[in-house]
Amino acid sequence: MASSTTINTWMDSLVASLLPPSTPPTDARKYKENFMRQAKTHTYGRTNQFSVIERLNGLEEKLQVQNLDDVAQELYSRRMKLNIAEDRWLPDVLDLLLHLSVAPVKYSRVSNLERIKPKPQIPPALTWKDIEAIDPIDREDDIWNIPDYSDFSSEEDEVIVSSTSASPVPAKESRSINPAISRTIEVGPREETSSIAGFASSQFWNKSGFSITTTEQQTIREVLMMLSGFPTSMFNVYGNELKPDPRYRLRNVEVETSSRFLSQAAELGSTVRSVMLWVGKARTERVMLIIENHFRDTLIQFHHFINDLQMGVSNGDDPNGIATLLELLHRINEASAPLKSISTLLLRLPPDEPVTALNILYRHVDLAYSCCDQPTISIILPVFNAAFEAYAAPIDTWIQTGVLDQKVNTFISKAAALKNPASLWHDWFSLVPEKDRLIPVFLKQYASKIFNAGKTAAFSRYLDQSKKHDADAAQLGIAKLAHDALNMTKGLPVPFTTSFETLIETRLSCILLNATNFLKGLLEEQCGLSCLLDAFQYIYLGSNGAVLSTWEARMFDQIDKCVEIWNDRFLVVDTLAEAFVDIKCIDPELLSVQSKYTSSRTMESRRRSVKILSALTISYDFSWAIANIILPDTINSYQRVSLVLGQIRRARFLLERRAYFCVQNIPLTGDSTVQNAARAMCFTMSLFVNIVYDHFTSCTISSMSENMRNKLEGTVDEMIFIHTEYTKLLELACLCGQRIKPLHDSLLAILDLCLRFTDIVSSSLTTANHPSKDFEASSFISARSQRRKKRKTDVESTSDSDEEDEDEMGEGYSTFILDEDTSIADEIANIKQAFTEHVTFLMAGLRGVARSSGEVGDLLELLADSLECLFPQRRIGMY
Repeated sequence: MASSTTINTWMDSLVASLLPPSTPPTDARKYKENFMRQAKTHTYGRTNQFSVIERLNGLEEKLQVQNLDDVAQELYSRRMKLNIAEDRWLPDVLDLLLHLSVAPVKYSRVSNLERIKPKPQIPPALTWKDIEAIDPIDREDDIWNIPDYSDFSSEEDEVIVSSTSASPVPAKESRSINPAISRTIEVGPREETSSIAGFASSQFWNKSGFSITTTEQQTIREVLMMLSGFPTSMFNVYGNELKPDPRYRLRNVEVETSSRFLSQAAELGSTVRSVMLWVGKARTERVMLIIENHFRDTLIQFHHFINDLQMGVSNGDDPNGIATLLELLHRINEASAPLKSISTLLLRLPPDEPVTALNILYRHVDLAYSCCDQPTISIILPVFNAAFEAYAAPIDTWIQTGVLDQKVNTFISKAAALKNPASLWHDWFSLVPEKDRLIPVFLKQYASKIFNAGKTAAFSRYLDQSKKHDADAAQLGIAKLAHDALNMTKGLPVPFTTSFETLIETRLSCILLNATNFLKGLLEEQCGLSCLLDAFQYIYLGSNGAVLSTWEARMFDQIDKCVEIWNDRFLVVDTLAEAFVDIKCIDPELLSVQSKYTSSRTMESRRRSVKILSALTISYDFSWAIANIILPDTINSYQRVSLVLGQIRRARFLLERRAYFCVQNIPLTGDSTVQNAARAMCFTMSLFVNIVYDHFTSCTISSMSENMRNKLEGTVDEMIFIHTEYTKLLELACLCGQRIKPLHDSLLAILDLCLRFTDIVSSSLTTANHPSKDFEASSFISARSQRRKKRKTDVESTSDSDEEDEDEMGEGYSTFILDEDTSIADEIANIKQAFTEHVTFLMAGLRGVARSSGEVGDLLELLADSLECLFPQRRIGMY
């Protein structure tokens, strides 16, 4: 077999002949290396000669079965002739012919052999007669004479020998030829025959037999050729493994020793072959290409080592003096240590799955550190560092600028159609459902930080078009952390994986903190987040009662006067703008009001309940950036709390402005007991309303708002969660949550009783004898009483139907109408009884809910204690 040096020279010449002369040297060298690598790493094994023989025997049997004995005989005779030839490629040629043949049993006939016989292409022999016919020969010319040399002639003179077969020479001249010339002519062919025979005897692979002995030098050459990736005779390919041919053995050692040496060499060759096959596969992922390049560099270094050994063995100038196969295997075993580590890794490494490859590399590095396997660490760790740097490059772009590389398949997806910027944080970006397949195991626990850091950067980028934050974050990233962890663990008994994960967590926390602080600065400077929260305190949570009292007094007067346009949104928003004009944190232009009509009943009927205020909703506009933090659901919570506070103020307004004046200055009846009972009831209701309102504003809203503002310092997600949780707890603490609807209904019933009591003490019947005392108070019930009298004149069935229609409206307004035959004392007693029942139920419900409400439960328990201390059961029963 030719040496690898010769084959390399042939391959270089072949590549040079195929390339255009104008090819640059760098490109030519790249094409040459690629061609040689492909030629050496081909996966085609040698043809199984025994399989070919079996197929030919089977073909002969088929021909005999089909009564084609003559064809079978011709095939057999030609096979016997081929067996005489010693061509090692003969099985391959026969196998090729078998593959190219089409239905040989059907189409093969002896008569077809005549058609493939070559036609004679040899021209007739040229004679002197033909030559002389074209160019006559002058036989007298001296050129045809044979000189006769004496013994004194010089041996250096050129000997001219004429062709006796081509030119006719007389017999005399033929016999006079010097015998020395004949010896000179005969020596050349004999030496050439001897040289060819010696060369043929050195080709041991052409020898036949079941046991072929080779010299150690021949075996060394075969091993080096096999490790270079070329096919050899001593080693056969079985799948992805190399195994020694059992026919060959070393001449100077025993059979068992020879088999052990060759098996060891085949094992090394299998290791090299596995790496070559993996490197030769096609890939598209950037991470996998980087891993492939590192493995290829290691493989090229090993091949350079083998080439140096081949040159030394071929030229006999090896400085280390390799003379035995044992020494060769020892040196190759040391040089192939990196390839062994790579080969072990390749057993589980996928061909083109970067995330799986990173996971396997990471576990391999961790295992190598645990076992103190420094050779494996030195080989695999640089590969992991380079692969992770390539994988983390788009992640760094995401967390620094908030831009997703659409060409890279990451675990973060961007909405195809960008929606309203008010939902940027919630809808524009998302983690893909199969993110576990797209993120390495060691980064899964940091996926949320990576996601939030990128969203924060995208939020800031969209909000601040100047992009100042890009320069601040340019120095941050996680792509280089693998190198930092490697440098940090050098010379220290610290695992690489622990240091690496610690650096990742620290770096991501730092990036997220910087991005969040920058975004919060933008939200504060450009959008006024704190100013907006202060505005909500004034608009929804009654932070300044004096401002609200001016606006609400006008609105409540219109309701009591049954003005239908009391909730006209244009008039109300103008009144609100006037009320809040001096509040710095409120922009009156951003105020808006939504009005709705929840009932078809008359104004006289709707004004009897505090639920009439639900027909009016106040809104405050703010920027899209703030809308990502303060969600629409939280605004609804603010509005529900504001409604409850407004309903309490509505009851307090009537008790203090109407009921108190009537019970103190206008006699209800001639009996002083009724007057005292009315005064006591007015005091009790006023005390209840003030206790509940003060508890909601001073104890609940004030403390919870301050606590929320102190906690509003984390990430964007934490800010959203804290504010959303704050509004939910605020609803619960102010008894307007869906969870405690019975308590909310009980509170509204008590407030409706306050309005009903005010109607009783200020009714026209009770003040008929004193019209000048409070004409406006007497007008509250007059229209309603006349309507009631008119209804009594109608048919009874019609009256019942009307009352059922009113009940079916479902709004819970008071249906009390004071008739002429009704006693004021009885009505006050009924109100007192209903008030007692609702307060008792409310206190019991507050204690029950407080047990399972955590921090808010303490506030509910405090409200229950306040009510119980001021309105114990026995005191309520005395009225």
